[in-house]
Amino acid sequence: MGNTVRKTRMTQIVVRVPWPLKTIMEKYVDSDAHKDISEFVRDALREKIQRDAPTLYKSLFIEETVADERG
Repeated sequence: MGNTVRKTRMTQIVVRVPWPLKTIMEKYVDSDAHKDISEFVRDALREKIQRDAPTLYKSLFIEETVADERG
């Protein structure tokens, strides 16, 4: 995503995952540059959408840019 800091409204979702998957995620986060599991999940979702639905992914940034310009 780059080094740009953006103020973004956040929302919370609850996702149930099997215990072994959570354990793997924790190990991955510990060995990677992610701060915590939430950051890892957000990054994974962005990557998935960018890969599978690039038009939707691009529209996210267009909407953010327009919202930033409006203040």
